[in-house]
Amino acid sequence: MNTHDPHQPPQSPGYSVPPGWERFQAPPVVEPVLEVVVVEETPVMPAAAPLPASAPSQPRVSALGRMWRQMGAGSLMLSIAVHAGLLLLAGVIIIGTQVAKPPPDFIPAGQTEAGIEASRKLEYQVSRSHQAAIARRQPQARIAVNGPSLYNLPDAETPLLPETGEAMGAPGVRLSNACFNNGSRSGPGLNGTATPAFITKLPGTFEARCSSQSRLEKLRQNGGTPECEAAVSRSLAWLKSQQNADGSWGRTNKAAMTGLTLLCYLGRCETPDSVFFGDNVRNGMLYLVELARKNPHGIVAEQPLSNSATYEHGIATYALGEMYSFYRLGNTSLPGLREAFEKGVQVIIDQQNPQGAWTYGGKDAGLPYAYTKDSRGEDLSVSGWQFQALKAARHTGLKIAGLDSAIKKCCDYLESKQTKDGGFGKTNRDEHYNQWSLTGCGVLGLQTLAHNKATPVKKGIRFLREFLTSEPLNWERNCNLYCWYYYTQAFFQAGGDDWKFYNAQFLPQILGAQQADGSFKRGRPNWPAGDAADAIYRQCLCTLQLEVYFRYLKVADRAEQSVFEK
Repeated sequence: MNTHDPHQPPQSPGYSVPPGWERFQAPPVVEPVLEVVVVEETPVMPAAAPLPASAPSQPRVSALGRMWRQMGAGSLMLSIAVHAGLLLLAGVIIIGTQVAKPPPDFIPAGQTEAGIEASRKLEYQVSRSHQAAIARRQPQARIAVNGPSLYNLPDAETPLLPETGEAMGAPGVRLSNACFNNGSRSGPGLNGTATPAFITKLPGTFEARCSSQSRLEKLRQNGGTPECEAAVSRSLAWLKSQQNADGSWGRTNKAAMTGLTLLCYLGRCETPDSVFFGDNVRNGMLYLVELARKNPHGIVAEQPLSNSATYEHGIATYALGEMYSFYRLGNTSLPGLREAFEKGVQVIIDQQNPQGAWTYGGKDAGLPYAYTKDSRGEDLSVSGWQFQALKAARHTGLKIAGLDSAIKKCCDYLESKQTKDGGFGKTNRDEHYNQWSLTGCGVLGLQTLAHNKATPVKKGIRFLREFLTSEPLNWERNCNLYCWYYYTQAFFQAGGDDWKFYNAQFLPQILGAQQADGSFKRGRPNWPAGDAADAIYRQCLCTLQLEVYFRYLKVADRAEQSVFEK
């Protein structure tokens, strides 16, 4: 059977293609080849036909020009121009922001002139606003204290201006209106004019308190930090919230607690004219004045027969004396202040015993007050607050009979209390008033009241330094804040390497104990009498120590004799 495909030509080499069979052949298979042919067409125009008149002649373009166009020159130039414009605009904005940025108000190493000027302008604005508020305020009624209060009314919350004052921890703006620009003695003062007269005539030892710039400079010079200033601000704000309705502070021993609190405010130049604390200071002062007025013997204490009244009277008189130093040459009327202070100092002078010290026990001796001037005993702890009140009296410049004699007798007594070890107090550490507890008190008295007592002072500082080298200050082991209060002042007055040694111990302990609300947590003492269990008492002792950097000048930095001592 023939299986040959009729559509294919015979394959045998012996066959030939019959005629007509070609049309039935399949076309040959050809591999496709891609061929690109570029044909340039040149339009053919009649030779005689002229170019239209409207068609301009085509300019000749160089090879470089054609290459530039092929690279997209127009788009590139536009992009470059846009980016350059954006960069220029950003540069103008950044430079303008830096130029317009005000200088910082506080620089740890010092202030710029522009910053100082900005601070002065802000102070002036705050001062004027405060004066306008005072003008609209109703006259303040005088507080009359008729006796101890059985109940304490809850304190109304007084909001502080956020982020504007030192009560919020901002060091750039002071809370004290009365003390603006004391450091420079120029610029707007309380009424937008010159610095208040009473500030410019303060005893020289107080001057560093009354200007934020001066305080920060003293902090820098004496080894403090800006955190000290902020910590003091938070502490004063906390104390503000703790004031009783009658103007006092504390629940017991209110005269002492009020006096200590006022010393804290005055230590930062917060007076009755201060913007944020003025009413608190004024009401506290009037509370003490009324206590002195109602007591026929001038004892500033609610219970004059109590042994603690000797402490209370000394502390309260000390506070009244510092207050009077701020206002003795001013025009502000503080009714009863001078009378209460002079009477309080006279009580201290009159009740000094023959040893040059002060003791209590008057009730047992049948006296109408706690002091016992005829006793043959002595009490270095009680005497410490009495000589601080005498120191305040010296600063006022008032002519008080017997003041100089009382100071001299006190210095002789202090020197007599020094042991062969160099400490002040009893040599048995198990006894109540021993030299490990009260040497700071004895040294401070000689430093601030006596003349030419360098030798006993150095011996006392050496004793304390050896003691604190073996038993460093520790909040959780030996937090005897009553002792620390005197240690801090004594080492500060000593200055030099002794102060650097002590400052490195004490400052971290105090700053580390402050809590978020501004109060200080209770430490663990190893001498019960040195404890500060009462919250107000603890707060004041800590605050006064933090103010040591600027509260008083060092003895070595003072003039030989100030205008108040001539």
